[in-house]
Amino acid sequence: MVKIFLVLVLGIAFLQGCATTSPSSSSAMVLENRVQALENRLAVVEADLNVAGTPSSAASFDAMLAGEKPAAVGSASGMTNKDVQRALKNAGYYAGPIDGKIGPKTRAAIRELQDDMGLKVDGIAGRNTKEKLFKYL
Repeated sequence: MVKIFLVLVLGIAFLQGCATTSPSSSSAMVLENRVQALENRLAVVEADLNVAGTPSSAASFDAMLAGEKPAAVGSASGMTNKDVQRALKNAGYYAGPIDGKIGPKTRAAIRELQDDMGLKVDGIAGRNTKEKLFKYL
């Protein structure tokens, strides 16, 4: 875990330095998005190191504002496709829209998370994957 933490910190520092060199605006946006994703992942690693296993109330509040029903409190099995996408986004794995459609980008994000978490890499948000994702809602 510590090695992952150090790699992420160095990656963020490198990308932040790159983002200040004034590349074209589209390149800058891509770098800014990547830096944000890495910062989100860093927060995930820090949360894991601190053994913080409670779901984020802010994400649940956002879901309620959007008129969506959040996953049942304490239950990863009740996660909807939108919950899966939201949790992937909160964890820094997904940058697409939260539309409830599990397409190629969502499956790629699921595979990346599964690989990082030591799960079977199949791109399907099954029970074990949802349990890992649930704390990011």
